[in-house]
Amino acid sequence: MVVVSKPAIEQFSSYLKNNKPTTLFTQIPLVDLSKPDSKHQIIKACEEFGFFKVINHGVPMESISMLESEATKFFSLPLCEKQKTGQPQPYGYGHKRIGIHGDVGWVEYLLLTTNQDPSLHSFQTFRVALNSYMKSVKKMACEILEMMADGLKIQPRNVLSKLLMDEESDSVFRVNHYPPCPNVQPLNGNGNGNGDVIGFGEHTDPQIISVLRSNNTSGLQISLREGSWISVPPDQTSFFINVGDSLQVMTNGRFKSVKHRVVTNSVKSRLSMIYFCGPPLSEKIAPLPSLMRGDQQSLYKEFTWFEYKKSAYNSRLADNRLIHFEKIAAS
Repeated sequence: MVVVSKPAIEQFSSYLKNNKPTTLFTQIPLVDLSKPDSKHQIIKACEEFGFFKVINHGVPMESISMLESEATKFFSLPLCEKQKTGQPQPYGYGHKRIGIHGDVGWVEYLLLTTNQDPSLHSFQTFRVALNSYMKSVKKMACEILEMMADGLKIQPRNVLSKLLMDEESDSVFRVNHYPPCPNVQPLNGNGNGNGDVIGFGEHTDPQIISVLRSNNTSGLQISLREGSWISVPPDQTSFFINVGDSLQVMTNGRFKSVKHRVVTNSVKSRLSMIYFCGPPLSEKIAPLPSLMRGDQQSLYKEFTWFEYKKSAYNSRLADNRLIHFEKIAAS
């Protein structure tokens, strides 16, 4: 359980006071991965929203349920037991504090590497469930990235997926737990509404794509291009895909990394599991040559994933991290 003082709750609430009201958005782009022509829907969704939902994803429900059950058990443990996984530097267990620059949220979390992370050495059943889940999700993520390559008409087809398959891939896995927040006023009296207390502040993901799944509890919101926020209906059997900053650079801005956040629920806990698809640390991030047309210029300076990851880690959640890597247009 996250124990936070009343002043802290007021601090979380203040993050949202100046934002426009949110509305429930039921037209989330939907992609059926069992249909080969879905690559066109993927491209359109990445261009217009930077976000979409996938069904027929091939990840066994048994694997999903097992990991959710183990994660729920973990977050139900006493604080001293959870802290045995280590302090988040950046990997391990954390609560309330997000990052090193003052961001806070009504959340506790586990941040893990995807390569034999030692943090869960005392939680063997959890590790088994996690490894099974990540194997299936990684396969799905690679399939999505290959469909993107097909839709963009770039070769080779694995130009993006090979970054995940690389033994040095710097992908990470995060489990977020948002306990019920008593200060939130539910909508319609059903306890399923979002309130004004922040669970996880607005941000974009720095990796290539993020693969998100949550239990059947509301809270996720994404920002549309004009700046308004929309609430994403919960769906515990599907996955949501976010375009990350790195993919925005690789497509030279054609795809936009989506800004998103999580607000708390008054009655129900929210549990989300996110697979962040990262390239090897030494991988150079730049617009893909095959996507550049004619005399089109790159909008970004070339950088390594290590350089960008370090920059992102040293920033605030809501910062525009890419601004430091943009090329200045000639006057």
